Amino acid sequence: MKKIDRRIQKTKDSIHNAFIHLIQIKEYNSITITEIASIANIDRKTFYLHYTSIDDVLKEFSIEAAEAVRVLLQENRPFDIRLFFQGLTNIMEDNICFYRHVSSITSYAFFLSQCKNILKSSLKDSFFSKSELHENVFDVYSEFIASGIIGIYTNWLISDSKMNLAELTTHAIDAVSNAWEKIV
Repeated sequence: MKKIDRRIQKTKDSIHNAFIHLIQIKEYNSITITEIASIANIDRKTFYLHYTSIDDVLKEFSIEAAEAVRVLLQENRPFDIRLFFQGLTNIMEDNICFYRHVSSITSYAFFLSQCKNILKSSLKDSFFSKSELHENVFDVYSEFIASGIIGIYTNWLISDSKMNLAELTTHAIDAVSNAWEKIV
């Protein structure tokens, strides 16, 4: 894996943090590069050295989330569903305000769908080759599991649930376990 210059990483982190801040207070389509640059304490030219558009920032955010899920699945051998869910919980905790916000606004449904697709493709990449299921059947189970996981967390994020994240994780593991056994 290619090592990135610390200055570049610091700038990208500032841009990501500015983007996450703005997405919590504004609609995605109304966020401007000027606003991101201002909050990130950079100029527009610096933004354009790293990205061509705001969509690229979101795309990179999604790619990083997908990579985190893939790493979770690949490093968790033999597979332990509890470790996997704890890893998902840790990923979500890093930006809980962001996930809570995008879960509560319907115009961000595209992002939740993207999260589900990331999870589904990560499941396929990690388990299909070892599965005895036909690809179409595997797709049904992985769709069910990915949709269920995203649905469980999304519902919790937008509800006034008194359940804390650790309790939710425990119940999500229990809810998903039976379907999970079909593909693992």
